[in-house]
Amino acid sequence: MSFLGVEAAKAPAGMRSRRFIAFLIDAAVIIAISFLLYKFAGQPDFFAVRDAMDAMEAAGGQDAALTAAFVSAFNRAYGLIILIALCYEIVLQLATNGSTVGKLVMGLKIVPINPARGRPLQYLLLCVRSLIKIASLYLFQGIPFIICCLTIFTNGECRTGFDMAVKCKTVPRAKKQ
Repeated sequence: MSFLGVEAAKAPAGMRSRRFIAFLIDAAVIIAISFLLYKFAGQPDFFAVRDAMDAMEAAGGQDAALTAAFVSAFNRAYGLIILIALCYEIVLQLATNGSTVGKLVMGLKIVPINPARGRPLQYLLLCVRSLIKIASLYLFQGIPFIICCLTIFTNGECRTGFDMAVKCKTVPRAKKQ
């Protein structure tokens, strides 16, 4: 199958959709955590971002102070969401041996390509994987993240760019008997 001139590789049945659904579940969990933090701590305050944007637009976008206030409020809220996502992913992957809530629900986990890799090294590389993933969202406004995710369609193991960077892959969890 070809999309925009890129030939999609054969993959295990349903793996791409399971990874996508896992991603959506994780995004929903991060939004829920962010909402709870807002309710109890007042941060991340996207309502302040909206108010700053409304004030900036009301001034016609010509007031440098209002523009700076908007950018500052957005960067603070976005940075906190990114930090929440990073902590969520690292803590859960370490606690569940390679899964997040979304991956657990969809029966997936991240494993090293080289099974001889020791557990401490695997845990370190899971953290590096998460840092690469989140850094691409924060530093480059998501463009590398999108490209990394699109690589799922170009290889048969459904590996993302950040999976390739740390030499791991997402596989179905072994069923308990």
